[in-house]
Amino acid sequence: MHISHVTARQAKILAAIVKEYTNKSEPVGSEMLEHEYEFGLSSATIRNEMKALERAGLIAQPYTSAGRVPTDVGYRYFITQLMKHVELSSREQQRLQAEIRKLQEQYHALGQSIARLLADSSNSAAFALLPEATATSGFGNIVSSGLGQDNLQSVADFLDNLDQKRKVLLPKHAGGTKTFIGADSPVRLSRDVSMIVSQVKLPDGKKGLVGIIGSKRMKYAKNISLLEYVSKLLSGALLFTIILHGSQ
Repeated sequence: MHISHVTARQAKILAAIVKEYTNKSEPVGSEMLEHEYEFGLSSATIRNEMKALERAGLIAQPYTSAGRVPTDVGYRYFITQLMKHVELSSREQQRLQAEIRKLQEQYHALGQSIARLLADSSNSAAFALLPEATATSGFGNIVSSGLGQDNLQSVADFLDNLDQKRKVLLPKHAGGTKTFIGADSPVRLSRDVSMIVSQVKLPDGKKGLVGIIGSKRMKYAKNISLLEYVSKLLSGALLFTIILHGSQ
């Protein structure tokens, strides 16, 4: 049988085999499919269809066993031909949407708390670029620092359009903490403004960036230490836990 001649019934059986094998990592037998799926077919009929799928190269018998597993061709057929027909139930969709909203809210709360913490500790402005969240704090500290109007406008423009700078800032920092003074910045800033940034790797493996921006006369040693310490805490999940629990 050619792969293009897979019947609707065989496609359902293949999809079930892919699902079961993906979940359990065990060869899938006809008896299990008969009991677990409402195909309306006998075990013998399912076996015959499995043999047809095997001849087409979509499933294989890994060893002496009644069960079968998907082949690479079978996985590819499932992804390109069958998966588009699989629809989530309303309950599954609602659950996934709720989980995504919850995660977005957590990142938003974390970003706001980090930016506020860094701004208060550095007496400068601060920002956080996290997955699904962009946060800033402390522009009032810049206003109080005595920077001229052009410098203030430079910082304001940067903070107001921070999310648009994500693609520029994130790829340029493979790790560690970096300091940009005046024209050294990868984004447009006044020559009297400095920025310190540090990449963070969150407990779920995703990456982000935290930073402090302010007068070129800022306390570099202290601010670098602040960012490095916050980055370490974030990577170890300690700050993540403290902030989220504190915001509830």
